[in-house]
Amino acid sequence: MVFTISIGLFVFNSTLSNWLEHKVEGSLSEETSRIIKDINDDQVSFSDLKALDVYIKTKLVIAKEDHITLIKSDGTPIADSDISLNAVLQLENHLNREEVNNAKDIGYGTATRFSTSRFKNLLYSAQSFEYQGQTYILRTATPLTRIDAMVEELMNILIILMGINIVLVIGSSLLSNKLIQQQVKNEQDLQEERIEQRTQEIELLHRLANMLAACNSINEAQMVVEDILPRILGDVNGVVSLMRSSRNQLLVKLDWGGAWPGNKTYAPEECWALRKGKFHLANDKYTTLPCSHMSATGTDQTLCIPLTAHGNTIGMMHIYLGDKEHLDKSVQKLAFTVAEHLGLALANLNLQEKLREQAISDPLTGLYNRRYYEETINQEIMRAHRHKQEMSILMLDLDHFKRFNDNYGHDAGDYVLKTIGSLLLNTMRGEDTICRLGGEELAIILPNTGAEGALHAAKSLCEAVSDLHLAIKELSLGKLSVSIGIATYPKNGLQSDDLTKLADIALYEAKGRGRDQACHYDELIQPSEYPEPIEVKEKAKTSDENTINS
Repeated sequence: MVFTISIGLFVFNSTLSNWLEHKVEGSLSEETSRIIKDINDDQVSFSDLKALDVYIKTKLVIAKEDHITLIKSDGTPIADSDISLNAVLQLENHLNREEVNNAKDIGYGTATRFSTSRFKNLLYSAQSFEYQGQTYILRTATPLTRIDAMVEELMNILIILMGINIVLVIGSSLLSNKLIQQQVKNEQDLQEERIEQRTQEIELLHRLANMLAACNSINEAQMVVEDILPRILGDVNGVVSLMRSSRNQLLVKLDWGGAWPGNKTYAPEECWALRKGKFHLANDKYTTLPCSHMSATGTDQTLCIPLTAHGNTIGMMHIYLGDKEHLDKSVQKLAFTVAEHLGLALANLNLQEKLREQAISDPLTGLYNRRYYEETINQEIMRAHRHKQEMSILMLDLDHFKRFNDNYGHDAGDYVLKTIGSLLLNTMRGEDTICRLGGEELAIILPNTGAEGALHAAKSLCEAVSDLHLAIKELSLGKLSVSIGIATYPKNGLQSDDLTKLADIALYEAKGRGRDQACHYDELIQPSEYPEPIEVKEKAKTSDENTINS
């Protein structure tokens, strides 16, 4: 590259020198013509050489470095602007000069040579003219150093410009390269950010699916949704409403991002998405059609997405965006993915709850079954032990229940059991656990309840059952009573089996006393005789089984 630049500069320098030489020749020719015109205008006498010498040196305007010589047609110099008259007269004949000879022959001549009188290279330009009836030659000369200086100056300018240009090119290249690298880096950073964001979204969706699959209740699902969905969908308000089994109403079950501004209960026909069978955006570039269940929000932006599982619509996911007119496409796609996960997870959760409810519930009365009783009593004993509290259990048996089945049929017996189940659910506390152990035998676990409180609750139950008026199909079934046995932790026993057995003994004692009453195991024993009464009452229970009808 350096060699190429050097060659280029050399060629350019030669070309520039030749060009400047021609330009200077032209300039000298013009200057010669001007001086001839000035001489003609001034009508200077050439016969008086001294006057002519003064005129040449003082009156004519010539360039600083130039000089002129006036020559007769025979080649004799008669005046010069640069040397004295005596020196001029001693100069040799100039007809041997190329420029003078050409000027004499053709009127104009130029030449470049070394001047012996001035000891430097000069550029000569000569021109013949007629003056006062004779032919004269006016020659103008300028040093070649002038051209060389101009060439050098222009070359320096060129080199400076080239240097500046090279610096600019290099600078612009470096700047462009830096800008390109910066742009590439920005693109890489943006791409990495997108990849990181996408990875985070995938991880959050994966965790959402896993956590929802691990949920055992809708309350646990609420905790998961409230924590994870804002991380996926951003700062938006949303809810999930589930279809009731009757499929005529939807209820809001899950929410996140603040209080929900829409209806928390609505009919399926109030949602465009449910009616269309696909998502619905309240505002798009074509229409503004909000759903009726969002009437409180006016024309604010809302996205409704059906939740489907196994081909069935089980609910809806609603996202409220407020006054935002446009929903980002990426957020919309994420919302669709979230809706898919929620649909499957909630369907599975609903199925699990139904199966679990079937596993722990008595289908006739709606009470818990024996399996749930055995699980719960152990949990309550551990809780009572941990908090140093008392706990009591009630064992209930409906008096003469067999009479209802024998006299009125099993429908009547089922009716009685359902009525008792409803009575217990409405009478007992929310923290109490009510179970049907089998047949007409029931059990109630009373957390944080001592012997006195349990006995009071049992007597109240006996009164409530006695006050019942039982009738089926306008047929009165008569009165019903209940016998109740009570045992308390830790006073009467530390294990669930012991408490159940002691409460059962107290139950049969209540029946032996005439039924329709409650009996606490404490009433059967003295503290010092605790082991003996257990055996006695077990024998009493065996002997009474043939005489007492449940």
